[in-house]
Amino acid sequence: MRISTNQFHAQSFGSINKHQNDLLDIQEKLSTGKRVNKPSDDPVASYQIHALNRTMNTILQYEKNGQYAKSQLDYEETQINSAVDISQRARELTIQMMNETYTAEQRQATAVEIGGLINHLANLMNSSNSEGELLFAGSNVGVDKAFVVDNANSGPLQTNNKYFAYIGSANAGADFDQRANFGARFIQIGFDADNKVSPDDEGDPSRVRVTDNGGRVFGIEGSTSLPAGVDKSLINVLVQLKDNLDQGLQPPAEIGEDLLSSIKEMSVQLSKIGSRQNRIEAQSDSGKAFSLSLEERRSSIEDQDVVEGISQLTRNQTALQMAQQVFVKVQSMSLFNYMN
Repeated sequence: MRISTNQFHAQSFGSINKHQNDLLDIQEKLSTGKRVNKPSDDPVASYQIHALNRTMNTILQYEKNGQYAKSQLDYEETQINSAVDISQRARELTIQMMNETYTAEQRQATAVEIGGLINHLANLMNSSNSEGELLFAGSNVGVDKAFVVDNANSGPLQTNNKYFAYIGSANAGADFDQRANFGARFIQIGFDADNKVSPDDEGDPSRVRVTDNGGRVFGIEGSTSLPAGVDKSLINVLVQLKDNLDQGLQPPAEIGEDLLSSIKEMSVQLSKIGSRQNRIEAQSDSGKAFSLSLEERRSSIEDQDVVEGISQLTRNQTALQMAQQVFVKVQSMSLFNYMN
């Protein structure tokens, strides 16, 4: 069989080019530390790596969601604790002013402190985060305030004091025990099987509530110190207390009872916030463990074995050198070299 010079050169160049490409390929894998750098390296592995990366990115987003939710809940916890302190101080003063030894002037002086507590409490109940979203307005975070002065309902107040009204997420049709879940905002912190939000997030570990209904947090179910038509809330009990003290009157025992009920209710809300914070931490730990296992799986598919890579690099270098040497030897062969 005859082999033309062109055919010989084409075969030699093709062999050298193949070994050069193989050498560059393994050099790239060793330099990046990855066996799969582009889909053509291994289409099946490339698809698996993409799927793993997508899942890991989702877990990372859930982690960020959890961090945001925890910061919200930490702030809310701080504000409610401050409200508890205000309620306890107001109750101390209520019990103190119920003593008949105090004069009307002394009670009126105490009313000044109660007024300061009312202003402080109003600011706490209308707290907003760094983004300007109200903490205690449920999903109605865009309003200016969650609690406003109720000019339409002054009630039986004898002074210039004013009751407050809650204008956050509507409570219509909501039982008091379920009110916190109505109109609340939820953040997903983990994988979810049905991708549905339930009004009660306590049984759904994949989501956590990050806002609360102020009508529930600061509400006083069955309040006996407030008249009909007035929001049964902590701040209105303080308004009622101040009204009595402004007139120099002894505060009724019902005010002390309502303040105690409010303290107990806010303590319950604090425990629920703590439960949500624990769920966030549990989901975070679970996500990190899952992400680690995915990382190990991706590494086994994607990473280049260094020992195997160096061995392959040596083989490719040797093969290229041999192809180049063969071409040098053979390309100079000619019939004229054998003629006398």
